[in-house]
Amino acid sequence: MDTRRRRLAALLAAVFIAASCSGCMTASVDELYSLPQMSEEYVQLQQLIAQRIESGSTYAAPTGGSNRQNVQLRDLDGDGADEALAFLADESGTPTVCVYRRGEDGDYYLAVIIDGDGSAVASADYADLTGDGVSELIISWHISGQLRLLSVYALGEDSQAEPVQLLRADCYDFLVSDLNGDGVEDLLDLQTDGDGGALVLYDLTSEKPMSASADFSAGITGLRRAAPGVLSDGTAAVFVESDLGEAGLVTDVFTAVDGDLKNITMTVLGRSNTLRPDGLFAADMDGDRSPEIPISHGDGDILTWYSLDAAGDLTPSVSTCYNAQEGWYLVLTGPLTGELILEQYGSPGESALMFTVEGDGSTPQGSVLAIYAITGENRLERAQMNGRFILREAENTVYAAQLLTDQLTPQDITDNFYLISADWQMGDL
Repeated sequence: MDTRRRRLAALLAAVFIAASCSGCMTASVDELYSLPQMSEEYVQLQQLIAQRIESGSTYAAPTGGSNRQNVQLRDLDGDGADEALAFLADESGTPTVCVYRRGEDGDYYLAVIIDGDGSAVASADYADLTGDGVSELIISWHISGQLRLLSVYALGEDSQAEPVQLLRADCYDFLVSDLNGDGVEDLLDLQTDGDGGALVLYDLTSEKPMSASADFSAGITGLRRAAPGVLSDGTAAVFVESDLGEAGLVTDVFTAVDGDLKNITMTVLGRSNTLRPDGLFAADMDGDRSPEIPISHGDGDILTWYSLDAAGDLTPSVSTCYNAQEGWYLVLTGPLTGELILEQYGSPGESALMFTVEGDGSTPQGSVLAIYAITGENRLERAQMNGRFILREAENTVYAAQLLTDQLTPQDITDNFYLISADWQMGDL
């Protein structure tokens, strides 16, 4: 018996022993080698959806958000069994959502058809917004341009009842987060017309929806991203980052207290106090789960990252050298926390940023560090010449450093050197 056959025999023996230990051997050898089969329930669901497709509908999944599947499974009525939601467009192009429930026999049946507005589903989400333990369906319908229509549907536990539309409002985008801290998710509606706008919080726990709103910074020309988070004191907040024309990027931070929504970064000028150059997004720089906001002082490559509390007070957290051109940043430590002069040098296949500490009379001015971005076929060799040491290796670039003072160690630099990832550049919290 050759090696391959011995391995196969050992595998079959192991399968037989495992099956015997669990009771009895119920599958044939052919069944053990067959591909996984879809469940009868899933096949039956596919057949139901196929009937809609054959009658002229087409799949039309949400174009944005985190739920972008054509068919999504969610337990909307809290009975422990998933409903299936098929996102389609009918023969006229109108977006529709077909909700399939499970009957007592376990088979799916078409229970609800939600006819949408506009031309497509922009995004969809599911959350218990009323506090009754049952999830609502949240959809933003794409109307035209940046205009969307936000709708909230309660499907309820009655399989025969029509969905109840709890809310209908204009929106640019929306978030779901418990911002007011009552244990129930809030619906946060971002509204903008390209020249300002507001964040609106909808509380759907009462029979009549209650809302509170607070303005974005005056003059914003477009929203870049929004995300829930926490402040340095643990207060729940929403961070909204927007373009402010040629002036740069601004972060508006919102909290909810006693039913009111407040922009805690707003100044008397009607604008957030977090204005800085474009591309510098908030991020958690010190690992405390609270994003810090970067603000440039003096040299544009030196950033101070500020934590924010519920009173709107900014406190310096860390400072970095942020080199967007070469794709890296360095958390400044030791002598690098003083006044620095940065000088960029370049040659074919190699660029260097030189760090020089400014003298203050008692301390002489002097260069303390150089960081290199090296490309080319012999980049690894050049990254280790003349006292250099490697910091990171990327696909086509090696990053290296050279210490010019004994006040720093290689560990000081390697522990604080990071590459700027694409997600980080896009501003993910």
